[in-house]
Amino acid sequence: MTIAARQTERVTRVFLLADQEAARGGDARVRTVHLLLALAREERDRGGGLGGGLLDPLDLDDVRAEAAIRFRGVGWTGRRPYSPGAVAALDAAVRVADESADPTLGVRHLLVAVLADDAEDAAQVLHACDVDVDRLRAGARRELTADTSPRPYAAAGPVLPQLDRILDTLGRIDRRLGTLEGRAAT
Repeated sequence: MTIAARQTERVTRVFLLADQEAARGGDARVRTVHLLLALAREERDRGGGLGGGLLDPLDLDDVRAEAAIRFRGVGWTGRRPYSPGAVAALDAAVRVADESADPTLGVRHLLVAVLADDAEDAAQVLHACDVDVDRLRAGARRELTADTSPRPYAAAGPVLPQLDRILDTLGRIDRRLGTLEGRAAT
């Protein structure tokens, strides 16, 4: 299942805000720090609800300034591509959603994934801004596990990746059979 098929409306908004943050900083790519800034903006715009206010203490101007120092790029028009680290964070967010047996990809999954890797720019910028990333990461995980909202497909969650692999295999078998039938007809 693709990210687009699973993402919530709030995650879609975060992606748009992340692109705006990259544009604001003059960066040619959307990085994990832009996703983090977008998550914080989305939380503040909604009046909370993401990670129990974990991102409220962040000084967005400090984070933006540090990101601009590190990642100032050439101007870019149109949609920006995602950096390899941001793509890895999106993949990790899908895995976090799968582990949670959640059929949707939400902002909490994305927050956990963006904070997961200390080698990525979001964590590096937060460290430079004297933010305790380990505490923030632990809080994000705790908030995710504390979420007890009903998940209609929770029982199917652990088998969804297996189902995708089975469907891929069946598609390859079907194509192979079609090739063999074509050879037999000639």
